[in-house]
Amino acid sequence: MGFNPPVPQNDSEWEIRVAVLLSLLLQVILIFVGPMRKRTSHPVPCFAIWACYLLADWVADLALGLLLNNLGNIGSSSSHLSAGAGGGPPIFAFWTPSNPMIPATALIFVVGVIKYGERTYSLYSGSVDGVIAKIFRAPDPGPNYAKLMTVFGGKRNGGLLVEITIANGEASKAKEVLQQGSEVRLVETTKSLEAIAYEFFTMFRVLYVDINLSYKERRISQAYFLDRRDMTADKAFEVMEIELNYLYDMVYTKAPVSHSSAGCVLRFICTTCLVVAIVLFVLLDKTGILPVDRGITYALLLGGLALDVAAILMLLCSNRMIHMAWLSRVARAVRLQPRRWSERTSQLNFICYCLGKPKEQEGHRRQCCRRKTIPPSVMRFLIWVANKVGVRETLDDFFFIQRKPVTMVSVIGRRGRWCNCKEGDERAPTTIDALAYVFVGLQREAIKVRDSEDYDLMKKLCRYRGERTLRDDEELVRDIQMELTKATREAELNKKDNSSSTNKEEEMDESEYLVEKMVKEKLDGVLRNSMERAFDESLLLWHIATDLCCHREWKGPRMLDTIGLMSMSETLSEYMLYLLVCQPKILLASAGVGQLTYQDTCAEARRFFKSAEAWDPNHDDARRMLLSVNTSKKPADVKGDRSKSVLFDACILAKVLWELDYDTMWRVVAGVWREMLTYAAGKCHGSTHVRQLSRGGELITLVWFLMAHMGMGDMYRINEGDAKAKLIVHDQ
Repeated sequence: MGFNPPVPQNDSEWEIRVAVLLSLLLQVILIFVGPMRKRTSHPVPCFAIWACYLLADWVADLALGLLLNNLGNIGSSSSHLSAGAGGGPPIFAFWTPSNPMIPATALIFVVGVIKYGERTYSLYSGSVDGVIAKIFRAPDPGPNYAKLMTVFGGKRNGGLLVEITIANGEASKAKEVLQQGSEVRLVETTKSLEAIAYEFFTMFRVLYVDINLSYKERRISQAYFLDRRDMTADKAFEVMEIELNYLYDMVYTKAPVSHSSAGCVLRFICTTCLVVAIVLFVLLDKTGILPVDRGITYALLLGGLALDVAAILMLLCSNRMIHMAWLSRVARAVRLQPRRWSERTSQLNFICYCLGKPKEQEGHRRQCCRRKTIPPSVMRFLIWVANKVGVRETLDDFFFIQRKPVTMVSVIGRRGRWCNCKEGDERAPTTIDALAYVFVGLQREAIKVRDSEDYDLMKKLCRYRGERTLRDDEELVRDIQMELTKATREAELNKKDNSSSTNKEEEMDESEYLVEKMVKEKLDGVLRNSMERAFDESLLLWHIATDLCCHREWKGPRMLDTIGLMSMSETLSEYMLYLLVCQPKILLASAGVGQLTYQDTCAEARRFFKSAEAWDPNHDDARRMLLSVNTSKKPADVKGDRSKSVLFDACILAKVLWELDYDTMWRVVAGVWREMLTYAAGKCHGSTHVRQLSRGGELITLVWFLMAHMGMGDMYRINEGDAKAKLIVHDQ
């Protein structure tokens, strides 16, 4: 029983032509648009790229299926060059490996095999197993313990006085000399940022597979990021952005093949085969081939060659090539300077979400994106439909989640250290840079423990989520106590002035005792207690409180950088809520319970706002309503602890913050959010961070990488190396 070819289909010729052209078009789109994955987090381009990847394989399979289905036509028409009534054009055979144009087809077949081989190897190289196979050193059994102990036991049983000593002095000295040499070289280096980033990439790529770094690597990295006098936040983050680009190329592109010697040889073979195939087709007698098929064939061949040339140019302009001295000048001359990541943070505002009103609808001017105002009735209808059909997350992504630049000029205020305006310009735009704010805080703490070998201390630096601001900053704590005491005392005096009691002195003494007690309750029972809750509760609590603090107006004098702190606090607050709700895997410690806390708090907020539904409250109205609620009793004392809602706990926290001076309030809030960001960054696994690189990147990933480079966190092992044991025999 032999093979029966499929029944020829005479009407499939145009389907084949369309399929092969569509396949070429998708490949063109992917080679130029594919790299956008690391530079955008917006759902539309991300969906388009994802769809193109899926369609590219599907269309190629469809085209091959149509060609095979036309196999009978090809066979019947191979004896003549004209397309007869019962046969398909023979040029179709050139688009699949079974045709009379054997030399050109063989060359194209070689190109296809190489391309698919590169793809398969790249997929393996970017996997966890592939990365581990590359970065793992050769197996090392260590010192021969069994042999040493056998000799030791034999000599001791023979009556000799023996002992084993650890003679690691020389090894430690040699290691220290090597280490110091690397440190000095990095501190004084004049290499390009790409070359420096590549050196760090070879050391820090092990974090992708959650392998700890050594003490030596910690000291070398600290030398560059902490000891250089010219180190700034911009330079530090630029180096890390290039590093993460190397990591992205390793995991998500063909870089493991393309940047190798074998890859260059294969690239040359592919290009040569395409050129020869084009020449052979040009010289071929094409008398019986239809003009449309000639054009399609030229498009396929020339398009394939153009894609190869474009891939070579992109390879030459990549960061990996620029760090090579002999290519750097040429590459820099022709290379564009696109963003290395999205440079945006996704934002979600709790109150706006519960109101069902996107933030832009209420007059907030955002430079990152401006959508047309949607009437509230239309938005409520869209939400109802989205809930019914199960696409609420998609609707939220388009309307309630904003993409806000990490560095932006969005507020008007006094000149300060976060403002890059001219002297004397009191109403100039203030530059808000969350990265610089985080860098300064981490750098200050990392310098304190730079030379420490205390592993617990290194890990402790990443366990703070507000405690350092509310406990360890003595100056700030002193200001908080003083301002809470002042505000509480004034409130008590107002109560006494309204009373009719005649014994004022006794009341004053009692009042001072009450003031002291109330200040302690506010500081320990509200502010510090908010840090001792579960992380998801603490995050949501401070997010709502921060939003309520933004409602506060201040007409008195302010510190120069207060407006910057306020804007950064709002940015980090809404970014962290986005991670909690939409990216719970990043916040590893609270991925499950956090969703329950958020849902319960949303339910209570919607019920509360529904009471004012008749007059359709906006964002400011909602803030005012929440702040006006009587919170003299703790919610847990009234409601119990079944519900995980923290809505009115956040109102209590906001009211305590309102008692502080305007500048002190934002110093506290900004400090807490900086610690929460570093806490969350350190908790997330390295493999989870790397997955975000193909989705535009995340601010929290840069913070995680910065902590690693400054020697903070639990990704280091302090003790490294073998102990040099010696067997010493003493004279009797």
